[in-house]
Amino acid sequence: MKKRRNQLGRALMAAKNDRAEYDAAAKEILANKQILAWILKWTTTEFADMEIDEIIPCIEDPFVAAVPVYPGLTNEIMEAIEGQKNESRITGEGYITYDVRFTVIVPENSQKRPIRIVVDVEAQKNPYPGYDLISRGVFYGGRMLSDQMGRNLDGEDYDKLEKVYSIWLVFNCPQKNANTTVSYTIQPKMVYGNAGNADLEHRYDLISIVEVRIPSEKDVDKCRNTPSVFHEMLYDVFVRTEDVDAKMERLEKKYHFKTKELEGRLVKMCNLSEAIEENGIKQGIKQGIKQGIKQEKENNIKKVAQNYLDNGLASTMDEALKKAEALLS
Repeated sequence: MKKRRNQLGRALMAAKNDRAEYDAAAKEILANKQILAWILKWTTTEFADMEIDEIIPCIEDPFVAAVPVYPGLTNEIMEAIEGQKNESRITGEGYITYDVRFTVIVPENSQKRPIRIVVDVEAQKNPYPGYDLISRGVFYGGRMLSDQMGRNLDGEDYDKLEKVYSIWLVFNCPQKNANTTVSYTIQPKMVYGNAGNADLEHRYDLISIVEVRIPSEKDVDKCRNTPSVFHEMLYDVFVRTEDVDAKMERLEKKYHFKTKELEGRLVKMCNLSEAIEENGIKQGIKQGIKQGIKQEKENNIKKVAQNYLDNGLASTMDEALKKAEALLS
């Protein structure tokens, strides 16, 4: 299958046995507007009723691993990327970046005018990294709100705040919760009294954290939940092991992707996946050999120590083991 390569195709070519390069290639694929359009349709209320082809033109060019999360750095980098004026600088901080961050225009909405939404999409390989992922998502969302100060709004003009989404694609999820999507939003709760619909007039819907859970390849047929076509698409793109031609054919036929836009990155990701797997097998063999040698040595020490005891050459097992280790080391 030979086609002219463009962004989605150039993002899937060349291969080194390097996990970082694999992750970078996967992020480039994730940043393709076809895939982002699928994500928006299946995780946001604003685009749920739109067709994929209608969503794609609404997406502004994404930044891949370019915009930092921590205070004092986001606007500094955005100045370099967008030419925006920045006056907030904090030095001496380390930082991490959003995987894929972009803005999208919502053409039809309750405000009767086009509005912009800021979106961060994160690919998370480990569902249990040692901290709560949703807490991290809330932090990322909060940063996307706060870094609008000085760019979208000045002073206290908070009506200009743009809604933010922090969307987490979590891979290798356990069977019990794979193939699910959960959205965390702000909702009003009347604590006392009854104000009718007055509280619905406030603009509280400014941040949403969404977690999309995808199974591992070994668990895909054992999951409690039947996958949606969206979960299947993410699995087929990022998890399913197959050569690049088979993957592109699947994406074309099943999801109507224009794979010439994806080909280069897909080739790179598939090649890197094979290299990583092959290297893992080799590493496993090496570790197995080392472990076997170590185990054999330990067994021999125990046998010699037992001989020392049986022949009265040591009074205790500890003494016998020390003599055996000295003999065989």
